[in-house]
Amino acid sequence: MPKKSNKSQWGSRRSEDKHYFVHDDRVPRSTDTEMKQFSGVNRPRVSFKNQSHSRNEKRAFSKNLERAIKTSLDDDVTMSSGTNNNGRAVIFRGRGRGVGLRGRNSPVARASRLRVLMNRDKQGPIGDANWYKVIIPFGNKYDKDYLINSLASHMETPFIPIMYKAFDKDIVFFIDDQKIANKLLQCDRRITDLDGFKITVRVRPGFPQIEVDDALKEKMKMAMAKRYVPETNAIDLSRFHADPELAADHFCALFRPAMLMTVLDIVAENLPNLEALNLDNNKLHVIERLNVLNKKFPNLKILYIGDNKIREINQIDVIKDLKLEELKLAGNPVCNKYRTRQDDYVSDVRKRFPKLQRLDGTELPPPILFDVSDDSVKLPPTERIFVANPKAREIANQFLQQYFMIFDSESRQPLLNAYHEHACFSLSITPCPTMNKFSSYTADNRNLLRSSDASRRRKLLKQGRLPVVTYISEMPKTQHYLNSFTMDIGLVTDALMLITITGCFKETATKENFIRYFHRTFIIVPEGTGYCIRNEQLHLSHPTAAQERQLLNEIQSLPAPPPGPLPSTSTAVDPPDQLKQQMTLTLSQQTNMNLEWSLKCLKEVQWNFDNALAAFQEFFKRGQIPPEAFKK
Repeated sequence: MPKKSNKSQWGSRRSEDKHYFVHDDRVPRSTDTEMKQFSGVNRPRVSFKNQSHSRNEKRAFSKNLERAIKTSLDDDVTMSSGTNNNGRAVIFRGRGRGVGLRGRNSPVARASRLRVLMNRDKQGPIGDANWYKVIIPFGNKYDKDYLINSLASHMETPFIPIMYKAFDKDIVFFIDDQKIANKLLQCDRRITDLDGFKITVRVRPGFPQIEVDDALKEKMKMAMAKRYVPETNAIDLSRFHADPELAADHFCALFRPAMLMTVLDIVAENLPNLEALNLDNNKLHVIERLNVLNKKFPNLKILYIGDNKIREINQIDVIKDLKLEELKLAGNPVCNKYRTRQDDYVSDVRKRFPKLQRLDGTELPPPILFDVSDDSVKLPPTERIFVANPKAREIANQFLQQYFMIFDSESRQPLLNAYHEHACFSLSITPCPTMNKFSSYTADNRNLLRSSDASRRRKLLKQGRLPVVTYISEMPKTQHYLNSFTMDIGLVTDALMLITITGCFKETATKENFIRYFHRTFIIVPEGTGYCIRNEQLHLSHPTAAQERQLLNEIQSLPAPPPGPLPSTSTAVDPPDQLKQQMTLTLSQQTNMNLEWSLKCLKEVQWNFDNALAAFQEFFKRGQIPPEAFKK
């Protein structure tokens, strides 16, 4: 069979192919001679000259391209035999299947390039954001109502455009909802206007910047006046940015600190006695600026801050000074963390607002009165000494009075009789930045949280009567302030008694005269005709500023005794007034009683100083001196 000419194969084209291809770069099967000619200097050139087409030809060209895209991507296209393929059928497979024609001017290549160009401006779903900017290119030619109604009708969802403005030929407005933003994006080129053009819609995250001036403040006042409810003394500022009085021309979003403070200032100026405030659905994520609510609205009892962006429960600490009775937090991300822990949610909120009665629309159980300061509830006065067993109190008073008198004396050796043969003693100190002030005690500090070595713990534990008293004797000399003492007896049995003593003392042998706060726990057991200490724990720390200030004031309030010899310890006649005053001051200093009770004590013993001092010690042992005697 004679071979067909290659010339006819390259030369002939179907007339309808002219609109699809400007050139054809397919290479036919050639002989060696032809290949050499094709690869040499005499290879034929391909021209890419522009061709002029009429408007109708261009329009037909575009329609044919669209058909080619649809055909090449969705279906397998079979090219029937013709002059270019020698009667062979060539299959074009869509979606990358098969071999097909791969030239730059093939239908698949042209369709791919056109699809890229057509989808260059296409956007995917909008990500999560608080605000979205919507742009309608060439939207200025449409009436506002027509454009918004067309979009809402296609979306089947009404919406409020915020700050609807025209910029040159475009229309720009803002949306505060992600679902609405995605629906608007789906309207892109889906709506045909009256002239047959497709309406383009662009959506991206963003919000405008706006300055607060006097004119805007006046408009905000008018909008807030309509939101005030005088019957309940409440104002509703929920979704304030979408207020019809403001949304058309202004961006009054309260998540912006400057805008929020401006609104709160306006409300405080006109409604200082406000009782209820609604800030729901305002995109609030940082609420530190709400710390001014306590000062601006002292009568505020109801606060709604639901449907915002509050993520952590500690963010509401800035408003915990409010005496709220009702609070709404539902709709914030923080509530999702308590989805399965509702009791913890109520507890964490009530720690900030003890008087809260209603949370997220749900009535709460009545608060425990001991956890809430209520002016109508009168608690019993505190007592320095509270013991249910009168006999135990008498024993403890007598025992401790003797103990501390010896402890504050020059020699502590008599305390050998106060400790059991197998007594134990331990010392601990509260960690603080000024531990150097406890240098006399730190070497024996047995703080279990700081000392993890078991052998060191045993070494720091003083065991036995003699080691305990030896260590106590080496401690700095002290003077205890009896009027600062508190005593509790937590356990009383026939075998033991648990006594806890707190108070303050001063170190008298140091230059600084440090004032210490102590907490001593004694376990005393019967021994012979009395009691002895079986176990003692001594804990030292700094006194609070109030305790130290009170002690210093009491010390300075006592006037120094006049110079001269000590008053006579015994007298049978009524002393002169100056000597009475001196004896009263001296007895007050030695017993820590106030001047009134010191004077009363001296009068009862006919101004015998020794008898007055002995009487004080005897009655103090019995616990019969009332606390009023030590109040100064």
